[in-house]
Amino acid sequence: MTSSVEKLDDITRIRLGDQLGRQFHEEKPNIKVIRTGLLAKEVGNVSLMTLLDSYRVAGAINSQDVEDVRHAVPSARYLVLSRIEQDHISEKSNQTESNLADSEQDKKKGEYEQVRVDVSLETTHEMGVSLTIYDLQQNLHVWSGYVSKTKTNSNDSSRTFSKDKRWREELVDAFVDTLIGLDQSGYPEPPTQTEVLDDIFKGFVENMPESTKK
Repeated sequence: MTSSVEKLDDITRIRLGDQLGRQFHEEKPNIKVIRTGLLAKEVGNVSLMTLLDSYRVAGAINSQDVEDVRHAVPSARYLVLSRIEQDHISEKSNQTESNLADSEQDKKKGEYEQVRVDVSLETTHEMGVSLTIYDLQQNLHVWSGYVSKTKTNSNDSSRTFSKDKRWREELVDAFVDTLIGLDQSGYPEPPTQTEVLDDIFKGFVENMPESTKK
């Protein structure tokens, strides 16, 4: 696992690679997975990180890299490499207004004396990740895919106002500004990278072609 968005340290690359391996194992328990931590021991940490540096820059590795992994781990059939292509966090606020009447009679007349304002403060984490699979025995690139996912956390609040001539300028805008805060502190923390990647890795496993061999 690596990233074209930022340079990950070795510990993070191993941790994310192991996360990918766990998702493969959970979704396809019949597939035996050699996780990144163990692969680093077999191939050599320096050699593996050099390979990942090449993949980070080019999105591919050369035939010699594939051959080196095959010699180091002869029991393995496939090498799975993944690269974060997009990692973006955004914030936005949504408002909806609902007219309220003091009574059913007023409602039937279309006389609404109050308005309820619902405000949702949303923080969205969007990621896009590519995945490449090499057949170690045939030294071939056999499959590629790309999955993007978003997850959103929200803080929701509502308040009811009397509907007079100046209710918006003096009250609603102040209400929203207070919720957001001067330093945007009213927005929730974004979903973690781990949460988004779990959905992405699951998407890879679900979309991967099945073997036709019985």
